[in-house]
Amino acid sequence: MREQVNSDTTPPQKPGDEWKIIKFMLTHLMYGGVGSVVFSVLALYFDIGGIWTLANASRDTLVFIFLLFFGLFITFGGISMGAGVMLLGGFSDNDDYDDERRHHRNDDGAN
Repeated sequence: MREQVNSDTTPPQKPGDEWKIIKFMLTHLMYGGVGSVVFSVLALYFDIGGIWTLANASRDTLVFIFLLFFGLFITFGGISMGAGVMLLGGFSDNDDYDDERRHHRNDDGAN
């Protein structure tokens, strides 16, 4: 009987690896959240574009401020998570990285 060799080169996952990914994403979300709170408070404090004046003149001041904070939290959090994920891929920036295209440079399937 022939024993089949597994050609899959991905290492087996350990239990708990999923939590590392979730923790990584939530950490970056919180970094963006802190940045959004700081930016929102400074924008309201310095009345950039008259935003505090408009909010204060409205009868729905709390709704306005909630929407400002929530929108900036989503935006800054998404940017922070995206930057964190994109900074994970440093291995492919190595010039010595031997990828598949180098081995099959002339094999374009046009034969």
